[in-house]
Amino acid sequence: MVTATDPRTLQKGYANGPGDRKLRLSVLLATGLETAFLVFLIVFLFSPMGDGMEMAGASAAFMFIFLPFTLPALILAKERRHLAVAAFLAGLAAVL
Repeated sequence: MVTATDPRTLQKGYANGPGDRKLRLSVLLATGLETAFLVFLIVFLFSPMGDGMEMAGASAAFMFIFLPFTLPALILAKERRHLAVAAFLAGLAAVL
């Protein structure tokens, strides 16, 4: 946990205050839901009787939504850095 005496609080980009805590929690919740949706999509589309093309949608969602938007937002929120950018990325991933 970052405290007022921690040198990281003086660095630019770190979250502090109750508003930043709520934004961080919101970004973590959004990225968690997006990750759960991706897992649901993979499980729902998996069919052992299919030819494998049904997994193309899941792999496209993983490559074009999860990796460039959701994962960086999750990492930024966990590190308590640049929460506005993390919120933008998580919101964009949710819309996509």
